[in-house]
Amino acid sequence: MSIEDDADLWVARRLKDLRSERGITLTTLAEQTGISSAHLSRLEKGLRKPSIGSLLQIARVYGVSISELVQEPDADDFHLVRAEAAMTHDGQDGRYTVLSGPRETMSVIRVVLEPGKHTKMAKHVGEEWLHVLSGAITLDISGKSLDLAAGDSVHFDSSKEHRVLNDEEADATVLIASTAATVPMRHPIPASRRGAAG
Repeated sequence: MSIEDDADLWVARRLKDLRSERGITLTTLAEQTGISSAHLSRLEKGLRKPSIGSLLQIARVYGVSISELVQEPDADDFHLVRAEAAMTHDGQDGRYTVLSGPRETMSVIRVVLEPGKHTKMAKHVGEEWLHVLSGAITLDISGKSLDLAAGDSVHFDSSKEHRVLNDEEADATVLIASTAATVPMRHPIPASRRGAAG
């Protein structure tokens, strides 16, 4: 089994553990995320790789950061990602590396889109900032297309439907910073121990 397979299985177990901790059904989670219960089940079994949009939705509903879904927590008060140790995952819509730590208000992801690939259409509470590190992409926001080349950045309301496309003949690498809104669209599902304490 490869390191990548181990990482994918860790993510699948983490998704299942978080749902178990909160004592909710797949049906309830599906209603909160807008992702079908069948698809969520496949993600928890490691039969499907989650898209970036799915991870964002699940993290927001649980009230956790994306890094808490895809990597083990830090023991320190800071989160350091060394270039050679960055954990990369192959998702449905590209190869992504989570660069942010466990704090819940911001997620930073590096995404590599191969030629002809695109992310799924997404919309989620908060704001998003996107910066093209290399290559060129098209960003669709609410039906408007923006062509972006290396060095270009865009900041937008992520509650608008959006997706990233690579129609070029080379890989495109994009840095995405996403914030959670101060007032979430849905209240995060609390862990049972937090719910009991409240």
